[in-house]
Amino acid sequence: MGRLDGKVALIAGGGADGPPNLGEKLSIGNGRATAIVAAREGAIVMAADLNLALAQQTADAITAEGGKAAAIACDVSKEDDCRRAVAETVKQFGAMHLLVNNVGIAAGGSLLNTTTDQFEKVYAVNLRSHFLMMRYAVPEIIKAGGGAIVNVSSLSALIAGAGIAYEATKAALLGLSRSVAVRHARDHVRVNTILPGLINSSMVRREIGDREARVAPRIPMGRQGTPWEIAKAIVFLLSDDAAYVTGTELIVDGGLRAGEGIRRRTEPAQ
Repeated sequence: MGRLDGKVALIAGGGADGPPNLGEKLSIGNGRATAIVAAREGAIVMAADLNLALAQQTADAITAEGGKAAAIACDVSKEDDCRRAVAETVKQFGAMHLLVNNVGIAAGGSLLNTTTDQFEKVYAVNLRSHFLMMRYAVPEIIKAGGGAIVNVSSLSALIAGAGIAYEATKAALLGLSRSVAVRHARDHVRVNTILPGLINSSMVRREIGDREARVAPRIPMGRQGTPWEIAKAIVFLLSDDAAYVTGTELIVDGGLRAGEGIRRRTEPAQ
């Protein structure tokens, strides 16, 4: 038996766009890995992505392993698309129990180097979309008897260095998640946030290339994480193994944040 048997999961950002990692035939990002691991644990999966072809690749990978999945195009910056993704999930599979919001973009830089348009674009995808997806998903999860939501934030919610718009929206997501978690705890809807550190995902390789040698020395565990490790953490939070866990944040970063003080103390003076 799988930990998600009988559950229907909508994975927003369930595609993957970028070069596959060494030894992998299919490009794997956090969303696609989560969809596949959830299916392996028994969930029926609706993979949603801005690019329908990428979402369909995820669904095809699941069905090739004997799972059940479908794909839908969804621009999460548009309210109608968020509503439609939830409605179509329920229409196709009869219910909805689980939601993963795994969408995020970065634009701009520091305060004085970020335009208003850039900030608003990041806000629309990184925060407003999570509000919208949960606004439409929570009533359906309640109808189904309860379930769980995982919002994917970032270690950048806690530390600076990734740009003001990205950091601000990822930090605000923690408050958004807590608010929904507390309000709907007695509706049997759990809401948690996961904060990935430096992950060797397809998106990272597409945007900045192979950074392993450059960033691995910063990480106490000596390597980047993998999308599969993020996916397993997300599936834990979705499952009944985390039945008494809600309104909290799970950092998955190989000790990066915890080890920053030691790293700084051991660096030679400049």
